[in-house]
Amino acid sequence: MNNIGANIRARRHELGITQEELSNQTGLSINYISRLEVGTANNVSAKTLLSIAEVLKTSMDNLANGSTDEAEMGYYQKKLWQALNRMDDEKAEQVSKNVLGLINLNKE
Repeated sequence: MNNIGANIRARRHELGITQEELSNQTGLSINYISRLEVGTANNVSAKTLLSIAEVLKTSMDNLANGSTDEAEMGYYQKKLWQALNRMDDEKAEQVSKNVLGLINLNKE
């Protein structure tokens, strides 16, 4: 359970989300989230993990097993990734489309 808790905490920090915000968005108590993060909560359900993953814009697998994708990114890639993850889905999609358009313009 410690890995899941550490992964939840790390992802929450990446997105700048507090335990209180995660609590409000998942319906879980702050106490439970805190216990998850420090590894003292027993047996997190798949439903609970899915709820947390959705709020943290990641997969259950990344929370359970960790992800090295962001660790392998350069500084500016990581900043862009973090900015996109803080946006609502519609805005993030539009920004991504615009960035890809700029990339394609530079190839011509």
